[in-house]
Amino acid sequence: MRSRMLASVVAAGGLIAGVLLVPGVVSAGPRVEIGTKDKSCVLKAQAKCTGVVAKWTVEHHGNAKKANLSNAKLHGADFRGVNLTKGKLTNTTLKHARLHDAILKKANLKSANLKHAQLPGANLKNAQLGPATNTTPKGRQLRANPKCAPNCKGANLAYANLTDADLTEANLTHALLNYANVYAANLTDANLTEAILWGADLRYADLTGADLSDAYLTRVAPTFCNTTMPDGSINNDNCP
Repeated sequence: MRSRMLASVVAAGGLIAGVLLVPGVVSAGPRVEIGTKDKSCVLKAQAKCTGVVAKWTVEHHGNAKKANLSNAKLHGADFRGVNLTKGKLTNTTLKHARLHDAILKKANLKSANLKHAQLPGANLKNAQLGPATNTTPKGRQLRANPKCAPNCKGANLAYANLTDADLTEANLTHALLNYANVYAANLTDANLTEAILWGADLRYADLTGADLSDAYLTRVAPTFCNTTMPDGSINNDNCP
């Protein structure tokens, strides 16, 4: 009887003892080691995994708070439901990664490559996704290079929480942002060409200089209130 109940919970994609159970996927155990024999690490809270290479092999659904994955090559990683709060993912390659319902609050994703990544329902509140800023040896900041902006081309961010996120100069061409919470996000100079923004919450968002060419805005109109538009004007269409 118990085995039948367990099978039912797994089939439904439920939770047992805080572990994500995804249909057709064996849940990751307590120890998940990634990388190669030359450089590897164990994925866990505060893990130090800088520069590891683990393409199409990573699966982790647990706690990785404050993990350092900067410069890692994690193509196709399965991070559904992972907790990467305050994680460091600068220059990390996450092309085609699955980050459904992932917790990325206050994560540093500057210059990350999220091309065709799947992030529906992900929580990116206060995340940093803008271009990396170089500094001199004395700490003086240099102007960020636009080509270093995060590549989110074709990313699925539907229903994602992007409240206060820094998406400066982000490449969101063809991205899915339908019903995403983009409240007070910084989208200055972002490329939103042909992005789907149906039902997105754009209140207090800054779209100064953003490219909205052929963006999908009419089927279900986004919510505008104190929204700074690409030309610098303020859109209050949906204010109370």
